[in-house]
Amino acid sequence: MKQPLSRRGFLKGAALFSTLGFAPQFLTRTVEAGIAGAGAEGERILVVLQLGGGNDGLNTLVPHGEDAYHRARPTLALSKNRVLPINDAVAFNNKLEGLMRLYDQGQVGVIQGAGYPNPDRSHFRSMEIWETASDAEEYLGHGWIGRYFDNACAGSCRPQVGVAIGERPQAFAGELGLGIAFDQPNTFGFQEGDGMATESTFAELNATTPSPNASLDFLRHTASNAILSAHEVREAADRGGYRPARNQNPLLTVASLIHGGLDTRVYYVSFGGFDTHAGQLGRHERLLEQVGSALQAFQRQLKRDGTADRVMTLVFSEFGRRVAENGSGGTDHGTAAPMFLIGEHAEAGLHGRYPSLTDLDAGDLKYTVDFRSVYATVLEDWMQVDSKAVLGAAFEKLSLIT
Repeated sequence: MKQPLSRRGFLKGAALFSTLGFAPQFLTRTVEAGIAGAGAEGERILVVLQLGGGNDGLNTLVPHGEDAYHRARPTLALSKNRVLPINDAVAFNNKLEGLMRLYDQGQVGVIQGAGYPNPDRSHFRSMEIWETASDAEEYLGHGWIGRYFDNACAGSCRPQVGVAIGERPQAFAGELGLGIAFDQPNTFGFQEGDGMATESTFAELNATTPSPNASLDFLRHTASNAILSAHEVREAADRGGYRPARNQNPLLTVASLIHGGLDTRVYYVSFGGFDTHAGQLGRHERLLEQVGSALQAFQRQLKRDGTADRVMTLVFSEFGRRVAENGSGGTDHGTAAPMFLIGEHAEAGLHGRYPSLTDLDAGDLKYTVDFRSVYATVLEDWMQVDSKAVLGAAFEKLSLIT
């Protein structure tokens, strides 16, 4: 039986074709890029964690000292024994014990009241705004992370410069088409079966004489990159000690890939279920407990692996919830909510101003920090690129990174 072609074997074969003068130009470029781009040791990494559905910011970062909070939420407001105070005004939900421990260790920056002008309460549209960093009345096809890749990669990045655990987000969309997505790294790649072409077959087809057909060369280049990227992902997972059980916390999957040296600059992870229109209290607490524990376990693993000093995690949701609870024991779509920046180089503490609970916009909070200011700060002070070139405009930077 024919053995599957290893990445090393594929590169060796491709290099041989190149040496003999048979390799098409695209394949030569692929081999060179694969070798030159191997490993991301020492590079800074951004992890983006999306809380999908619209997280209730008021019961996450709780204004426990505000009478208006308790009046607006007669059944959902958290009493003093159900919060973890940061100061006399605000506190974490007590189910965020894992996040509170990181905060006490000086690893959490809390951005209060993040949002944008003329907010949209549609999940789809608001998420599009957050992922493309557009104005509310502006429609962009490319995501803010995809534009970062376009500006920073200069044609030399491997597809896995961006990795999403789960679905590929719109945030990755860009001119270069970089960024891959999978559920489990150990099964990423060709799924072979009876009567199907094998990975070796595709590799052999790609290592052929040059074609005058530019479209065919492009397809071969794409297939070659796909084969190489799949091998690199699986090998990094093996080196990093990945175990399928870690999928219960996808952030630990990310930790394995970082430890394994995958040449990735941005990881994207989503936790869903935050659309709490009814029966919110217990459900939301369970979700927050999951988030807090997952983040704490992630930072602990990064520390063990010796990679914590070059990883920053950004946590956001597409919008918050309305100030007043509804008649179903839940909250409806709102506007501003907190963001979190987590890592050893995060400027710990509270940033920005908590929105007023009495000066409202038709029952909703008025944002106090434009979320694109957070993006601009992360791009410039962490990823070390020109944020205006990525975001298309200059946004005020914040003191979020040490």
